[in-house]
Amino acid sequence: MTDNSSRTAEGQPLGTAATDTTDTLLDVRGLTITYGDAAPSVTGVSLTVSPGEILGLIGESGSGKSTIAMAALGLLPRNATTTAERFDVCGVNVLSAPLQHLTKLRGRKIAMVFQDAMGALDPCMRVGAQVGEVVKRHQQLSGQRCREEVLNLMRQVGLPEPERRARQYPHQLSGGLRQRAAIAMALAGKPDVLLADEPTTALDVTVQAGILQLFRSIRDDLGVGIVLISHDMGVIAQTADRVAVMLNGEIVEQGSVNEVLLSPQTEYTRKLLHAAPDLEAVSIEDAPGIGTGAEPAEPADVVLEAAHATRRFRSKGQHVTAVDDVSLEVHRGEVLGIVGESGSGKSTLAKLLVRLDRPSAGHLRMEGVGYEKLKGSLGRKIRGKIQMVFQHPGGSLNPRMKVGRSIREPLAVEGVDRRAAEARVRELLQEVGLPEDSGERLPHEFSGGQKQRIAIARAVSSSPEVVILDEPTSALDVSVQAQVLDLLDRVRRQRDLTYVFISHNLSVVRLISDRVAVMYSGRVVEVGTSQDVFANAQHWYTKALIAAVPSTDPRRRDDDPVTEQPREPEPSDYEPSAEERAEPACAFAPRCPMAKQRCWSEVPQLIELRPTQLAACHFPTSGAEPVVLEREKELA
Repeated sequence: MTDNSSRTAEGQPLGTAATDTTDTLLDVRGLTITYGDAAPSVTGVSLTVSPGEILGLIGESGSGKSTIAMAALGLLPRNATTTAERFDVCGVNVLSAPLQHLTKLRGRKIAMVFQDAMGALDPCMRVGAQVGEVVKRHQQLSGQRCREEVLNLMRQVGLPEPERRARQYPHQLSGGLRQRAAIAMALAGKPDVLLADEPTTALDVTVQAGILQLFRSIRDDLGVGIVLISHDMGVIAQTADRVAVMLNGEIVEQGSVNEVLLSPQTEYTRKLLHAAPDLEAVSIEDAPGIGTGAEPAEPADVVLEAAHATRRFRSKGQHVTAVDDVSLEVHRGEVLGIVGESGSGKSTLAKLLVRLDRPSAGHLRMEGVGYEKLKGSLGRKIRGKIQMVFQHPGGSLNPRMKVGRSIREPLAVEGVDRRAAEARVRELLQEVGLPEDSGERLPHEFSGGQKQRIAIARAVSSSPEVVILDEPTSALDVSVQAQVLDLLDRVRRQRDLTYVFISHNLSVVRLISDRVAVMYSGRVVEVGTSQDVFANAQHWYTKALIAAVPSTDPRRRDDDPVTEQPREPEPSDYEPSAEERAEPACAFAPRCPMAKQRCWSEVPQLIELRPTQLAACHFPTSGAEPVVLEREKELA
């Protein structure tokens, strides 16, 4: 399925490799991989990676990207048959090398950073000990020299307070810090080749920006050759030097990042680029079938409301506030997007709204009826009106229960008879684009995108009024993500649903949302129409989030001094007192470039800066004078 116009970075026809391999770290020619008697998973793949180069490998799920990475490590299962004209890693033929040589090769010459850092790290072992284990094995260091090398590696990958982090367990680190720890462990053997399989998929934009900068530093400072596997076009555009596009196990296009992303030669590459939402390119007016981004002439009724909702947890004798005094209205028929970094309280707020958790203080109202403490038939009725689609559909579906039964369960709770419920299940499966016989299959028989469709079908089976969507597309490739977003919009219009859409992908949120709420440290810091918030952010945190989104245009590289993009600004030069620093009134003050004494001592309230935009900031980006709302006057 190779296009005749495809080419390599050197301008050669696709499928050929450069004859000069003196400096080539990874040299693959004509690679074919087959599992058992099935059709080949990888067919005729040829690619090279040189020192100090990042090769981006893109394509849909199942295209063979990760299979190539595992083959380079010699970690394919026994039923895999691998053939190639050439398959060299740092001069070693991985197809003919004995197991002992491959064992030495892993970690010392080639290492891998996996998508799920938590799964790659031992949960029962301290982070420093895990990095030290690799240092001892591949660098033959011990004692104090080993400890110093571990701390140096942790500093190198940007782990703050390495002495303290080294003593912690993986679960005590945030997602971004865990990924940095996993990268430190991969670098501990001082490899020449680093394979990174979707290393930023589950990370928010600011953490992702730091990880991408780290990969560029590893390339430039250590001369490591990197294979970056990703379905995020922005990640590839901002990081890769060359790009290879895969489809059904074949490379259909290969070339420099500018060639492939700016002048794609194959229809498939153009399709991938078209499916990838770009924060800069999204035009609300030109995108039919999605939120308008403009305030309706007459605001719709409030269907769901949180009033001063707070959720505190007790940890080691202290109270941790995950959601802090959040007041939010959701209007009937709209899509309200909620964005923020990991740990900002988005998912906790979602659990409160859907009654999977109860607020420590404040109220939740559905069509004016408080439901945070409702029990019995009325409580079940309210709960039936609010459903949730979780981030990981595989984890939310019972692996031993057939899909049809999973979708039928909410109907059984409502008392729908079996025959009518089964007919309803078939109708729902058809509505979400799955065959009718899907109901007789188990979840593991479906792809990630199909599982998400099943989760959507289950959520709407009880005819809810509001659906909470918690990161519903974060683990999906761009084409499947586009399909799921189209499905969500179609279902919303057909059923007159209201969505609360939680995501760290700002491009997706801008594409699908009518209004946006920005959360930081448990508080809502800005609310407004999608158009207003993204075009003219008023809170400095919102501005930092938007600046961190990687552009899908490789000409706007943030490591290019000519076109360097704005990143999060430096904190202000105001020196707070020790008391203020211990507990700042505004949680963003330590990072804010405009923070003044008032920000450290006075909690900013959510106030109106424009008719459709509110922000909790004493010194908004536009310098606009705040308009105190009537309800704030009453509270005062």
